[in-house]
Parts: sequence; C-alpha cells; structure tokens
Amino acid sequence: RTLGGHNKKSLISAKKINVADKKGKTITTDILNVIENPANPNLVRRNIITKGCIVETQLGRARVTSRPGQEGVVNGVLVK
Repeated sequence: RTLGGHNKKSLISAKKINVADKKGKTITTDILNVIENPANPNLVRRNIITKGCIVETQLGRARVTSRPGQEGVVNGVLVK
C-alpha cells in the first residue's frame, strides 16, 4: 500500500519487453539475456533487470527505460 491507498505493483520475473524503435513503433519481444549494466556489474551475472541496463532481445539490443521493480512492466528502446 502506498500513499493515497493505492497499491504498488512489483515485477518478480520477466520474459517479455516492450521495445520502441526510432520510428515510434512498439513491439513486444522476448528477453534473451542481460548484456550490460552500468549501475553494477554483479547484476549482469545474476541476470537482474534494472533501469538503464542493456538486454539482448530478438530484435537486437535494447536499453531498459522503465523501473521494473517499481512499475511492474519492462519497457525499452533499441540501441545500435
């Protein structure tokens, strides 16, 4: 329970990510692996997804823009 009587959704595990490309098109795809995390390299070894980490998807690499532990969804943008 949060302030105002609302409930906060937390994400325990994720297999899908909503990926947006430069054209503004959003596609839901599978998460294959965590590639890089500038916050903590130990999180890469444990495959923990946080905001700002780079994940490998079927469309290519994507940077996570949402906060999965706080928002309950994984969103990202494609990275070249």
